[in-house]
Amino acid sequence: MAKQKTKELISDPIEAQRVKTFNRNKWFFSLGGIGRDMSYQLVSAFLLTYVQFGVSLELAQFTTLSLIIGVGGRIWDAINDPLMGAIIDGSHLKWGKFKPWILIGAISCGAIILLMFNLRVWTGWDFVIFMVVVYLLWETTFTMNDIGYWAMLPSLSSKEKERNQVTMLTVVFAGLGAFIGQGLVIFFTPGNVVKGYSIISAVIVAAFIGCQLFTVLGVKETPREETEKEAKISLRKMLKTIKNNDQLLWMTLSLMLYSTGSGLLVALAYNLYYLEVGYDNKAFYFIIIFGICSIVANAVYPKLAERLGRKKLQLISALVAIIGYAGLGLIGWFPNILPFTIVTMSLFGLLVFLGQTLFYMATIINMTNCVEYNAYKQGERNEAVVSTLRPFVAKFSSAMIYGIVTLVLAVSGVFVLSQNISHMESQKSFLAGMDTATEQTTYIQNVNGYIATYNASADKEAVVTQLEAQIVNDDMSKYQVKADQIKALGDCVIYRTTIIDEKAGEPEKLGFLKDITAEQLKTDVGNTKYVYTMEIYKEGSFNAANVNFKDQGSIGMRLWLRVAVCGLPILLIALALLVQNRKFKIDEKYYQHMLKVLEDRDPDLSYLDIELPSDDEDEYDYDSRYFY
Repeated sequence: MAKQKTKELISDPIEAQRVKTFNRNKWFFSLGGIGRDMSYQLVSAFLLTYVQFGVSLELAQFTTLSLIIGVGGRIWDAINDPLMGAIIDGSHLKWGKFKPWILIGAISCGAIILLMFNLRVWTGWDFVIFMVVVYLLWETTFTMNDIGYWAMLPSLSSKEKERNQVTMLTVVFAGLGAFIGQGLVIFFTPGNVVKGYSIISAVIVAAFIGCQLFTVLGVKETPREETEKEAKISLRKMLKTIKNNDQLLWMTLSLMLYSTGSGLLVALAYNLYYLEVGYDNKAFYFIIIFGICSIVANAVYPKLAERLGRKKLQLISALVAIIGYAGLGLIGWFPNILPFTIVTMSLFGLLVFLGQTLFYMATIINMTNCVEYNAYKQGERNEAVVSTLRPFVAKFSSAMIYGIVTLVLAVSGVFVLSQNISHMESQKSFLAGMDTATEQTTYIQNVNGYIATYNASADKEAVVTQLEAQIVNDDMSKYQVKADQIKALGDCVIYRTTIIDEKAGEPEKLGFLKDITAEQLKTDVGNTKYVYTMEIYKEGSFNAANVNFKDQGSIGMRLWLRVAVCGLPILLIALALLVQNRKFKIDEKYYQHMLKVLEDRDPDLSYLDIELPSDDEDEYDYDSRYFY
């Protein structure tokens, strides 16, 4: 019957053209998600990592910046999101209601990202002020694009099944973008943080704007005035709906617990890896595991949910994730049995990512079911409430994660120790940016002298004060050289490249910076030029970052990171599961019951656009609405 109805609809020329337009729109719309999530991951997941390992800051400065971004950013969201939504909603532009804001947001947001990762004029508190300002500008411009992008989705189709298709396709492409963005950062930035983030930010901004052009130029907007009127919802109505919808309330709490727990691994994994395994780019393979698991979980979820049911699937997936976290917490403490390597980290990470992805997908389905539950209990669906709560939960969880990360890095001492790496990365960038060999050799000799003075003194506090004055007198403060971290620079290696008639030879290793002598250094003469570079590590040869970070890490630091990365997620995911098991009652059979009641109230049910089960069917495969 359903197939016959579909054929009749497609035989209608108007409907056939609508379907053709939708099929085109869903691809051009969803492809835009790749670049969007690449740019979002760069800022949301790696801004603090960039600041921690690429900018020299005092602990108070880093803590202030992190808390303002985490908490202040959410306060700004509360003002910015509805304001931008109202502006977009009230716009009547010839090019469309959403497209101008999508494109303006993408271009302006891209410009802000380039400033964020390339402008390094200020230091200390001045840098904190600069980063707070550009972060709030990023929030504003990304919100402009974000609201315009997602507000366009309802205009693509009035049929819920088609909306679910384009939503899930967008989620898949967004996941691909997140995977690419994380992979680029992790593979190319260790040992080259300043230049690496500079180049990657340009690549990602180009991808962001390019992918959004797919959407802007490829999607045909369809006016949906009536739907837009129905979708509008006031804050008062939203709070009333949540209050009266007990299932939505519990699902919001569960999703918030899960989102906070699962986000801690990404937020602190690189600190854990650098402290336990070492400072290199092999954590890239951990990201590959994440990408593979996401793809596999998306592929197998429908069959697993159909066979097991969502409740049992959530229990199994949560247990799998918890076992993975427990494994991550144990590796390294028993080196003969469970050594901490990228291999063991990836194996247990596989369990974490598979379990978390399956749990999250089932949770989102459960949360979406609250729409029908609202219609069942209150007589209206109010889909806009659910669509509003999901980003709210994501942003609130992000604030919680920022707070936990700041606390752990500050109290454990990991941040202060990591500033050795940050100083090396910054100084490498300054040396590479000098115009002449004379300037470079002067810098190397001065730093070499500071290191010798520091190492020769038994009173480190006194020698740091002495060196701070000397750095100012030598005009070396313009390079942001820090006396209390000068020792770490001595373990970096200096290379020299000889350029004759603009032809560069192979880089020559001169030795550790602390051992360089004036006789080794040469300046330009005639048609021969010299370029000096500083390297932080070379695979199998030396690793200055490990000497000054990994090898200096204490048991206390490792315990703090293990508790935050493994212990808290286990607790929060277990609580999220407990909330759903105890309080959420909309399983497959209950959902089927609600649909039949709704059918009795309104036999047409055209707003659902789904086929109800017959009376002799025991189960209804609701999940297929979203994943087929």
